[in-house]
Amino acid sequence: MNSHVIYSVKKLAFTLILLSAVATQAQDIEMISLNSLDQLIKSPDKKLKVINFWASWCRPCIMEMPHFEAIDKSKATVYFVTLDHPQDMAKVQRMVEKNGIKSKVLLLNEKDADKYITAINEDWSGAIPATLFVDARGKKYFHEKAFDKPELENYVKKYSSFNK
Repeated sequence: MNSHVIYSVKKLAFTLILLSAVATQAQDIEMISLNSLDQLIKSPDKKLKVINFWASWCRPCIMEMPHFEAIDKSKATVYFVTLDHPQDMAKVQRMVEKNGIKSKVLLLNEKDADKYITAINEDWSGAIPATLFVDARGKKYFHEKAFDKPELENYVKKYSSFNK
């Protein structure tokens, strides 16, 4: 074999190894029902649950995601619940991979927005970003707004103080 062919084969092998490493790091986004989301919210946990509602087309949502990713995981568990349509799953997956999101990402598979909005919080207008904090006692704190990093850290500190 000539050296050009050997170089090309080595380069191809290296590229395939890199691609397989990236592919194994990508998380699977789970589609969940409103009932499953309700079970997640109500399930007991010794840590604060931080459930952020977002969509791939919402710029303020995307801008605040790194702040949620930076939350101290010993104090809280972060869930990103996208309100994108199920047919946009590939777009959501690309956005999650592009932004290196490690927290659990769920796609709410509920067509009736009025149903899930009032189920999550009766005062929610449906605007995103929105975040539900659930402390270890099961008490809920809902915020319909985008967070900056210091503000989010303060809420996590405040609400995680109730952890068992």
